[in-house]
Amino acid sequence: MLSYIILTYILCILGGLFYWFILRRKLSTGDQKSVLLSLVVFSLVVPLFFIQSTIITPALLQDGKPIVQNTNKDFYILEESVFIDFCPVGEVLETCYQQAITSEDFCHCENIQKENLLYYQEKPFYNFLTWQETAFWKILAFAGFVILLTLFCNVLYLNWLIFKSKKEKRVLDGKPYTILHPPKSLSVASFRLIDSYIIWQDEMDYLEEEEQDGILFHEISHIRQFDTWIKITLNVLNMLWVVNPVFYLMKKEIDRLNEYIADEFAVEKVGDAKNYASLLFKMKTAQQLSLTQGFKKQSSFFKQRIKHILADKQESNRYSINVVNIGIIICCFVVTSQKTYPIIDQQIDKLKIYQTLSEHNIETGQTTFCKLCLQEELEDACRE
Repeated sequence: MLSYIILTYILCILGGLFYWFILRRKLSTGDQKSVLLSLVVFSLVVPLFFIQSTIITPALLQDGKPIVQNTNKDFYILEESVFIDFCPVGEVLETCYQQAITSEDFCHCENIQKENLLYYQEKPFYNFLTWQETAFWKILAFAGFVILLTLFCNVLYLNWLIFKSKKEKRVLDGKPYTILHPPKSLSVASFRLIDSYIIWQDEMDYLEEEEQDGILFHEISHIRQFDTWIKITLNVLNMLWVVNPVFYLMKKEIDRLNEYIADEFAVEKVGDAKNYASLLFKMKTAQQLSLTQGFKKQSSFFKQRIKHILADKQESNRYSINVVNIGIIICCFVVTSQKTYPIIDQQIDKLKIYQTLSEHNIETGQTTFCKLCLQEELEDACRE
């Protein structure tokens, strides 16, 4: 599990760098969002094909003969190479062997071989990794609790808002929507749970009909893009990538693109970019911060949206662009996973061995252990 999570971090960071430095300026707004969402999906899916689900018992020796390899599909792969850091050599090996053969309760093997001895010695590097692993799981558990609680409260609030608001059924652009008139003043916004809802305020009635349409089409775009469910999904993924800085940049970039796409859709429907840009200025003055998202705290984003609305946009072949780039991304992710996963998995296996030896050292005070017995213990732990 930990190997999988680490690999998703690596792929997410690699994909983010590929997007920002190679793809971002070459793609249309819709393509940018498609590529970003694809990066998130592939970062999670590609590593699944590299997770090992079998165990092959290392070429351990008993009575001078190799043990028969166990290839049961329910086991976990543990290569012989992961034991190298714990195999004694030279005088240490002789000392360990003498301890093993003179100890009555050393192990249950009939014949103890030098090749099957392990030596525990405290190592700062493995202690540091153990501390990091423990902290990582605690952070994930705490973040998961907070995020799920926040999502639950938000969904509960939206349902409360639906219940308390005055509802108006309208057909807009050929599809049904529910207009909510909340009991207290809220910014114009939209969301989609089972049905599609647009939060409206009576103060917006002072706008001309074309301007009201512009606002409605902006919110309709968010609904049609499934932005509510995308945000919920990204927040859930935040539990996994809570310490992944690139993921936070991706979320921010997707929010930016959502606004750009909604603006483009509204301009397409009202047919006049300048009038729509003027509407944004008017909404900003009226402090309708949903439509003019981030204007108060990020005036630069306001300017970027205005420039984006008024800019001449060239037509592009969206399908061919996305197929090529997504194909490149998949190839990069597969190659990276092939090269990286075995290294990650091997290091985690070494950490498991060190942690197990450390626990036995604390319990018994011994420093010499049997590789055969440890292997069986690790196999039993994997079965459980």
